[in-house]
Amino acid sequence: MNDRRQRHFAFARLLSSAVVSQSLLSAGSFAIGLILIRGTTDIQYGYYILASSAILLLVSLQNAFFNPPLAIRLTRLDRPGRGELVGGLYREQRRMLPALGAITVVTALGLWYARVLDAHTGPLVLATVAATLAILHREYFRMVLYAHRRPYDVLRTDMFYVVLMVAGVFVATLTPAPAVTAVFALSLAAVASGILLSRTLHRHEPWNIRGAPGILQEIAPLAAWSTAGAAIHWTFSQGYIYLVAGILDVAAVAAFAATRLLMMPVNLLSTGIGSLMLPLASGWLHRHGILLLRRRLYLFALGLAAATVCYFAVLWFLRDWIFSVVLKKQFIQRDALLLLWGAIFLVMAVRGQLVYLLAAQGRFRVMSLLTLVSAVMALTASYAGMLRFGVAGALAGLLIGELVNAAGIVILSFRQAPQPLAAQLRTQ
Repeated sequence: MNDRRQRHFAFARLLSSAVVSQSLLSAGSFAIGLILIRGTTDIQYGYYILASSAILLLVSLQNAFFNPPLAIRLTRLDRPGRGELVGGLYREQRRMLPALGAITVVTALGLWYARVLDAHTGPLVLATVAATLAILHREYFRMVLYAHRRPYDVLRTDMFYVVLMVAGVFVATLTPAPAVTAVFALSLAAVASGILLSRTLHRHEPWNIRGAPGILQEIAPLAAWSTAGAAIHWTFSQGYIYLVAGILDVAAVAAFAATRLLMMPVNLLSTGIGSLMLPLASGWLHRHGILLLRRRLYLFALGLAAATVCYFAVLWFLRDWIFSVVLKKQFIQRDALLLLWGAIFLVMAVRGQLVYLLAAQGRFRVMSLLTLVSAVMALTASYAGMLRFGVAGALAGLLIGELVNAAGIVILSFRQAPQPLAAQLRTQ
């Protein structure tokens, strides 16, 4: 009984540390959004959202590629094996990212010279490249420390990162180009935080930079599907922002982002739990089987859904005060946007937990195909909705895509895969 109680206590500590860490990051993002909304124009805030959404895509692609093999393999390797795996993946990342960054910079300079990019978008693209490289370096070590189940170490560096980010963005609002300066501030904060994370991991468990030769080819068959799924999901969870900017204008992006910002607490809870869920779900599947895993994930989803509904009820009651006093901005179709975001985040909170049942079984191919169908439906509906209903139409399309995706995951969760992810990784 005491051992069971200790395991539950350890699990609660892991989960709470991950949630607190994500809370810090979400609080930092909220503070950044609030500073930019209150201190800059809608167009400058819209430019910042376009840049940060592109960074989010690349971070999600990296996490989708590296996280499944890390989460599963690290728990089954000895200390030297873990050092080789972490070092091998880090070596491949260091080889690829500078080359890709250089190609992007040269391409951006060419487009700027050809006047496809202008005095606002050209520097924004260059700053986004710098921030992306720094943030991907930082996120790799965060991911490894989470796979080692050391969220406390991540939490300490996240505190430093958030302070630097918020301070840098505040300074950016005092400059003639707030969006570009704010993105550049993100890169400086990520560089400092990434150095601290890498040193923390090296003290805990040094990696072997020459280890695991050919690791990319080894994990590619499985990781490619999870990466494709992440890319496709981004097209309708974030990609609609670029659709809005193209069809409407950059100022409309600010209306979307500002109303979405108010749902940040729901996102932080779901994301904080999600940072640990894949290794936990894989362990539960390996030790207890699919029935117990499904039951636990459905309970998590139910709890998050209840929390989302309670939070949105309070937000809806206080909405007039929040827009007039806190944000000091009013937007077209404000209430419609807020209602749609509430429904979207409710579906996302449920779907975000249930998806780990499929992920733990390694069913990334079917997940990618489902996400592709959802993305096509979402973007088509968003395009038609914008033409007919304006800004709110884009969110209506996103809600349709999320509902289709969640329904598909529920249906697939009752169809058992031939073998779990752990077995697939052992055969590679």
